[in-house]
Amino acid sequence: MRHVGLDFRFPAVEPVTDLRNVDLLGWLDPRQARKSGYLVEGRNPDEMTGIPSYSATDQEFYVLEGKVRRFHGRTVPPGGCTAKADALLNRGARGVAPADASKRFDDDEVPRYVDSAAELASKDPRIAAAEREWSDCMRSEGFDYLNTGQASGDPRWTATVNDDLSPKPRGTPAEIDTAVADARCRAETGYFAVRRTVHVEAQNRVIGQNRARLDVVRSLHQARLANSAKVLDGTLTLSW
Repeated sequence: MRHVGLDFRFPAVEPVTDLRNVDLLGWLDPRQARKSGYLVEGRNPDEMTGIPSYSATDQEFYVLEGKVRRFHGRTVPPGGCTAKADALLNRGARGVAPADASKRFDDDEVPRYVDSAAELASKDPRIAAAEREWSDCMRSEGFDYLNTGQASGDPRWTATVNDDLSPKPRGTPAEIDTAVADARCRAETGYFAVRRTVHVEAQNRVIGQNRARLDVVRSLHQARLANSAKVLDGTLTLSW
């Protein structure tokens, strides 16, 4: 970016703190349930990716993404500065064709495989059976819900677009009582274990179907991690 006359800097990256697998497991923390029901602290993209939100001017965006061929009289590389940097980080990836190594790195590729596995798992009859067993447990506790989503999404405490001006009270005795019983029933019926088993099997199935591509992605990750360290200590630089 400085090569073409733009002083642009990405924000500093922070450690990823979001525990994504809690969603796959259908996890509900008993301590959280006793404290505030289903209310949890907001999760944001910063926690999930480690990359704080940032803004770029139109000119910066055009150069970053390669939307222009020249800027201030200087050539912008194909794909922009981001693609040029990716090509540097991808350098030396074992078993990766040069054409693949020179491509813009797709940060969303692995999450798409995760989503495919989650969709596959959602259709597994063992999940539906676990929901029914959980529902029976809840009914014995005096709560009538067909599945866990109905409990956590009960309109008595779940906000909708119509509640913007008058937010619903959270952490009420009714919500806490429901959440406590919910967490107890998930634990007693083995709900978490069923979901874990089903999701592990679904992910392994997706991995098996896409092993060749995932091997390439792994090799790219390994190269990018090693090259990033070299960039940071100054032993690997990009020539323009």
